Amino acid sequence: MQESSNLKRLRFKFQLSFDQAFPYLMVAPTVAVIGTLIIYPIITGIRLSFYDYTLVMPVKPYIGFRNYLNLLSDLRFLFILGNTVLFAVLSVAISAGIGLLVALFLNRSSKVIGIYRSIGFLPWITPMIVIAYVWVWMFSKSFSPLNTVLMKLRIIDAPVAFLGALNIKFLGLSLPFWSVLTVRVWFSFPFKTIMFLAGLQSIPQTIYDAARVDGANKLQQFRHITLPALMPVVFVVVALSTIWNLSHFPTNYLMTSGGPQDSTNVIPIFIYNRAFIHYKMGLASAAGVIILILAGVIGYIYMKYMSRGEE
Repeated sequence: MQESSNLKRLRFKFQLSFDQAFPYLMVAPTVAVIGTLIIYPIITGIRLSFYDYTLVMPVKPYIGFRNYLNLLSDLRFLFILGNTVLFAVLSVAISAGIGLLVALFLNRSSKVIGIYRSIGFLPWITPMIVIAYVWVWMFSKSFSPLNTVLMKLRIIDAPVAFLGALNIKFLGLSLPFWSVLTVRVWFSFPFKTIMFLAGLQSIPQTIYDAARVDGANKLQQFRHITLPALMPVVFVVVALSTIWNLSHFPTNYLMTSGGPQDSTNVIPIFIYNRAFIHYKMGLASAAGVIILILAGVIGYIYMKYMSRGEE
């Protein structure tokens, strides 16, 4: 009888221990994958940034913060860093505005609205390499249909090299900068549209009905109902898109490789060139850590906003 009681007690303790450990066992594979593919490379990159790590040199001495000091005293790097921030800010701002307008248009009841939604999302699902090379053709001096249209409209007298004309500027930024920015906006606005459309459809229609009864017009409804209700979605979209744009690589690299004269160069291209062309892994890692810090600041602001919203 005593042995049976002890056996039941042991079985109960084992069951209790298993129940407590079960959630950790379930998340262990995910934690292992994240640790291997994300956390370990980040830690390794941070560690390499403190070394004069050159792939072709056998000796890789510890140099502390010298890589960071070299970068922050390099005018070319600071120019590229400014380019990166400008691309991120302008791309997010313009694509968010376009995404909101498209979402407002798609948030209607119509027999053909499904077709419009499908067409509007095409840039988001098209491979980036296809997008980049189609736009390179669109912006070419010799074959660009844009040049043909602009010359027929008598806006320009001769074909323009959209990706090479540094002498043409708007708001202090060169034409190649605006050309690459256009592609980044065109590629990214469907994501904002999807997010804003989901936010719009979560707003109860009864609120708009009550506002119309009170005499509010469309503009007043947008200002006092739609925009405040969408602000949480707007903040999430802006924060995430800014982080993604700081590390965006393919558009600039595929279209111009950062040229001409660094006018479209960004930190991810700088990192790629330093790491895989010049083999200076330590310097490239330091540049990556700088971008990580910028993204971390935005992520911190985002988390503070989310936690304040929950309160």
